[in-house]
Amino acid sequence: MSLHVAFCLWGLPDDPAVATAFAADAGFQSVDVRPGYSNLEPSERTLPITCMAVAHLMPEGALLDATDGPARQVAVDHVRAGIREARSLGIPDVYLAPPVTPDAPALAAYRESALTLADDAQGAGIRLGIEHFPGRGLPTVRETLDFITACGHANLYLLLDVGHNQIAGESVAESIEAAGDRLQYVHVNDNDAQSDLHLGLLEGVQDEAWVSDALRAVVESDYDGPVSVEVNMALDDPRASAASSLSIVRRLEPGA
Repeated sequence: MSLHVAFCLWGLPDDPAVATAFAADAGFQSVDVRPGYSNLEPSERTLPITCMAVAHLMPEGALLDATDGPARQVAVDHVRAGIREARSLGIPDVYLAPPVTPDAPALAAYRESALTLADDAQGAGIRLGIEHFPGRGLPTVRETLDFITACGHANLYLLLDVGHNQIAGESVAESIEAAGDRLQYVHVNDNDAQSDLHLGLLEGVQDEAWVSDALRAVVESDYDGPVSVEVNMALDDPRASAASSLSIVRRLEPGA
């Protein structure tokens, strides 16, 4: 069975309707969206939606890890609205970026936010993921999984970003194995092994063997969700990078 390949719409500097039309024409099977996607006309939502980045477009000054109560509450309310929107659109998965810093007060505030939102998402029948992110409060897969385990909530999962694995020097296969049934979703992209550039596949430090091994690890695991291509809208031609990445997945995935 071939991989299901999604596309993160925020990778294009276009209106979501235009970006969705591009994804459909390019051959992507579904899209990842930001809050507000329900404002599109139903006729413009031409692909299934597999994930929402519910903490994107956060109001200025609002942080899930804010130690200031009002600022954190604004952030929680923003994500709650995204969860309600995801439910209305039938989206099965939503995710959060990790806290900005690893400082104990920030992690404690983020934990409280995550537990509250995990309850809300569970009530909506939606899984809530946390993305590992080098340079932030949960920089590695291992630390993110440890945080999820310590939270002890049945509705907290890992969103795996293979570009972040590159920066942190973590094996994709070992990360997938460590996550087990906590693996919620997978983003694929490339970089220079130092910064989160969101290049298209094979446009940075990756070679074909690395990408092939990463895709094989996904296919051979119990994970049965999409791999979602995430590129940077600031690239010279993000559409070309996205389309090329889709072609590379199809060429290098096991059984191709």
